Amino acid sequence: MTATVCQPVRYTSAPVIWFCVLLALTAGNVVAYATDTRPNVVLIMADDSAVDNYSCYGSTYFSTPRIDELARNGAKFNHCYSEPVCTSSRVKIMTGRDGYRNYVRFGTLDRSEMTFGNMLQDSGCATAVAGKWQLHGAPNGSLAPDCGFDSYCLWNYPETERSRFWNPSIMQNGTLLKTTDQDYGPDLFLKFVTDFIRQHKDRPFFVYYPMVLVHSPFVRTPDSSDGKARSLALFRDMTAYADKCVGRLVDALEENGLRKNTVVIYTTDNGTGRSLTYPFGDEERRGEKAYATEGGTHAPLIVNCPGLVPAGTVSDDLVDFSDFLPTLAEITGAALPDVELDGRSFWPQCLGRKGNPRKWIRQYYYPKFGPAAEKHGQGVNNREIIWAQNQQYKLYNDNSFFAVADRNETTLIEPGTGSADAEASRRLLRAAIDELPPKAAKLDP
Repeated sequence: MTATVCQPVRYTSAPVIWFCVLLALTAGNVVAYATDTRPNVVLIMADDSAVDNYSCYGSTYFSTPRIDELARNGAKFNHCYSEPVCTSSRVKIMTGRDGYRNYVRFGTLDRSEMTFGNMLQDSGCATAVAGKWQLHGAPNGSLAPDCGFDSYCLWNYPETERSRFWNPSIMQNGTLLKTTDQDYGPDLFLKFVTDFIRQHKDRPFFVYYPMVLVHSPFVRTPDSSDGKARSLALFRDMTAYADKCVGRLVDALEENGLRKNTVVIYTTDNGTGRSLTYPFGDEERRGEKAYATEGGTHAPLIVNCPGLVPAGTVSDDLVDFSDFLPTLAEITGAALPDVELDGRSFWPQCLGRKGNPRKWIRQYYYPKFGPAAEKHGQGVNNREIIWAQNQQYKLYNDNSFFAVADRNETTLIEPGTGSADAEASRRLLRAAIDELPPKAAKLDP
């Protein structure tokens, strides 16, 4: 198809001229879409689910066959770290910036921040978000259009109420959906995503899918056999249903001929809910959401795109949530925002290359949950928690030093008592922490 060209006519009326201009622009856009072969991206982020809730990461209690399949036929990262709680993680993953630069308060993403949605929208991608929002709080929170999303279907958004599962309260593109007790929120979000994919299959798109699963309340799913089961059994059902949703999304890509041109990324926003205790190997592990521990921050990360990401790729490189935005930019060719970023792309590692691996990651966290700050909180209200870590060791700003394998951080490694590797890591991590400014830029406690 070629662009339409309007021949000049001396006395043509203004409406006709504008019609010709619009027709030409539209035709040009059709050509651009038809020849744009950039990969699409679907970023899925489950809610309240640590790395040990997945069978591809060693769980024998939770079964996640569709996610396992993505890991087996794509890239799996063993050392990805979120923040300990949802707002901190969502702000960081969306902006590519550490919390000391832009964390305001729980439930708020400052509207002045550029997000990966803005970046990809500016690059010409169709953009959509579906699932959990919770970023619109005072004093200057953000709505989906502020963050670069053309379309949205969201819970925890202005005018919505508490229910996210059965009879859910969902705002879709400015309209509060009418739902009943027979409607299951995760199914509605998934339908929105698959409809969007079908409607935009002829141009590059970006879908951000922050699931409402598997956050409490722990309730039955459409597949549950016992709606009155105990919380852990319902949580396992919810994990299985989240896996099913991922599989249905992948199937929709296949049905629309998009599977080999769509990068699917799966991660989670923080650790498992604190009310749960679940088996892992020979252990009974407690959920550590909100705590700055391995159980609170170690997240799965799986990247899959047949023919592009080599099957069976496994990486032990560190990944921080600030790394997602620059990775999306490299995948799609989008220009990075003109702000100071903290992340680096892990896309080369997805392709089986060396890339630019991190020597450490650094975290800044102001918990809403007060007990999380009891051990290492400093600064404002004695709640600011700062730490740096690599794959083996972790150092807090108060100089508490632990092995990462010490999941519950029970054995302090005193200065001079560790191995040569431990003491070298202590120095490396201290230098990383010391680079931080003396106060957070936007914190509003």
